[in-house]
Amino acid sequence: MRGSALMVLVPLMVLFIGSQGCGDYQKVLKSTDPEFKWEKAQEYFADDRCIQSLPLLQELIGLFRGTERMEDVYFMYAEAHLCVEDWFMGRYSMRNFAKTFPNSDRAEEAEFRAALCSYRLSPGPELDQSETQVAMDELQLFMDRYPTTALKDSCNSMIFRLRGKLETKAWKSAELYFITSKFQSATKALKHFMDDWPTSQYAEEAQFLVLNSQFLYAEQSSARRQAERYADAIESYFTFAARFPDSARLSEAEQFHRKSRTGLEKASSEQR
Repeated sequence: MRGSALMVLVPLMVLFIGSQGCGDYQKVLKSTDPEFKWEKAQEYFADDRCIQSLPLLQELIGLFRGTERMEDVYFMYAEAHLCVEDWFMGRYSMRNFAKTFPNSDRAEEAEFRAALCSYRLSPGPELDQSETQVAMDELQLFMDRYPTTALKDSCNSMIFRLRGKLETKAWKSAELYFITSKFQSATKALKHFMDDWPTSQYAEEAQFLVLNSQFLYAEQSSARRQAERYADAIESYFTFAARFPDSARLSEAEQFHRKSRTGLEKASSEQR
């Protein structure tokens, strides 16, 4: 849930609660006693009624600013945003807590939770991956800042999963050129993918599609360009066979190799 949406949702929820006859909550909202509101905010938060605690905590930030209570109030305010899965506001408030209270015992936890919000904001691999890169950077920055943190394994696991999204995104983008029969572009994109992700889980398929793309591109080419393009396909076959000698697609690759040799011989004889 985005922060702007929550700003609309909170008053709507308050109105809804009031319309249902929840007079006790209305009394809490109207109270002028900060300590009473703080007590009720903690109660609501403990009962997972975070949407009710948020308006109180937001008001208490102003009321307790500059006091010893401020740190506890603001941290719970940040936690409440995570509770309602508002990752944008959760990230913002956790970051702000760490900046405002850098010497707090909870500063490390706040920075980790801010990075965790970025992790939550990372979309599926079919979408733009800007937030994924942000999350990776923040998790790495967290580990650099706290090199002895007990959360290192968690951070590395999340970075690994985020890298998997970037890898899949890059693979799907390169594969799309082949699917749409743009074989010259497919060859370039797939080679670029393998340069960027040499140990990718998609490496075998990418190398095979390079061969396939070059063969089909040669088939579509004019007679004067076919020889060099069939030669490219033959070279790609040897690369594929050397890298993946046990591939289940080796026999299929061999067929492209034989057809490319036949095509090369024919194109070469026609050029004489």
